[in-house]
Amino acid sequence: MDREYFKKTFRFSQDMLSPLYAQLANYIKIQIQAGVFKPGDRVIAENELCEILNVSRTTIRQCMNQLTEEGYIVRYRGKGSFIADQKLKRPISYLYDFTENMLSLGAEPTSVVLKSELLELKDEKLSDTLQMPSGQRTAFHLTRLRCANGEPILLEDTYIPYYLCPGIELYNFSSSSLYHTLKERYSLNLYHANETIEAIIINKRFAELLKCSARVPGYSITRISHLDSGYVFEYTASVTRADKCIFELDLYQHQNAGKTPIDFQRRISL
Repeated sequence: MDREYFKKTFRFSQDMLSPLYAQLANYIKIQIQAGVFKPGDRVIAENELCEILNVSRTTIRQCMNQLTEEGYIVRYRGKGSFIADQKLKRPISYLYDFTENMLSLGAEPTSVVLKSELLELKDEKLSDTLQMPSGQRTAFHLTRLRCANGEPILLEDTYIPYYLCPGIELYNFSSSSLYHTLKERYSLNLYHANETIEAIIINKRFAELLKCSARVPGYSITRISHLDSGYVFEYTASVTRADKCIFELDLYQHQNAGKTPIDFQRRISL
């Protein structure tokens, strides 16, 4: 982190309602998202920041604690704080959309389409999962490598009942959002999803696609998504690197007025 650049570009605003530590944290986050502060850059030492900004050590520590909790910096005992590699932050308390999530993080979402085809389902379990009507066996199969700023983040394998979206194979999902297409072109009201997240070790085939070393930690995510009518519109199996993804939950007590509690359950498989 360049000290002279920091001194020239950052000033506290006395007119803002946000506290000083939050103003400093927001400035650092913006500089990271803009690529000015890069992964691995050393953060100016806390005592030096106190002198430069003429604020208390408490203010600086509150800022650093917030940035650490949000995954923007990492601290090493005896070495200091450093800008962390940016992770895909995946909230799991609402129906997840990769494109919207990347845009909200200031990243450019792109996809490499590996497969886009129509399939006659032979797998009875998959057919039952998709709640295929009698006589309907055709599904749209889409495999994509999802990228943020050109870096592979997520490998997605998706199946959608074709009767819900005839002609969808003609769309180019290397740049188009699948969910946006389903909502806008086929008037489907996407309602909710059930996801299962499992810690895995990434195998060689997936590692080559995700551009990481084999045998590193990752997550396997399966999703079954429903329309407001209750019908299933999607089954997706995904693999992502653990070093590129964190999960978030907003939890509320039942008596908290105006908030819907999340029914979250952790299970241990022996």
